[in-house]
Amino acid sequence: MNKIYCPNKALWLLLAMTFLLSGCALQLVSDYDEKSLESMERVAQKVNRFYLGLSYKAKDERLFKASHSAYLNIEADLEALQNRQMIRPMNELTLKQVEITLKLWREDRLRHKAADSLSDFLIKRRKSQYQRLFLAMIKGEEAKQKVTADGKKI
Repeated sequence: MNKIYCPNKALWLLLAMTFLLSGCALQLVSDYDEKSLESMERVAQKVNRFYLGLSYKAKDERLFKASHSAYLNIEADLEALQNRQMIRPMNELTLKQVEITLKLWREDRLRHKAADSLSDFLIKRRKSQYQRLFLAMIKGEEAKQKVTADGKKI
C-alpha cells in the first residue's frame, strides 16, 4: 500500500512539539534567530507575490518562460535559507520545513515547465500551500523567543 504524504500533519506535529518543548528547562531546539525569521518572511512575500502576479494574468499569458527568473530567484532564496538553517545547532525541525518547501518549489517549477501554464485552481492551491508552510516556519521561529519575567521578548 502506498503511503500518502500530508505536509499538514508534519507541520502541526512540528508546531505542537515546538510549543511543548518551549516550557522545558532543557533546550532541545535552536535559539531564536532574527535573520532567519526575516528571511522566511521575505521569501514568503516573494512566493505570494509570484502567485498573485500569475493570478492577474490571462491563462494563456502564464507561460513558464515568463516566470523562469522568478522561479530561479525564489529557489536561490530558499537554498540560502536552507544553508542558514543547516549551520544552526539543534535546528532539525526548521531545516526539515525548509527542505520540504524547497522540494515542493522545485516540483512545482517542473510541473509549470511541462504544462507551460497554470490554471486558476493550481495558482490558488499552491498559494495556499506555501502560505501554510511559511506560516508554520515563522510561528516556529517566533516560538523560540525567550520571554523575561516581565513578559518582554528577548
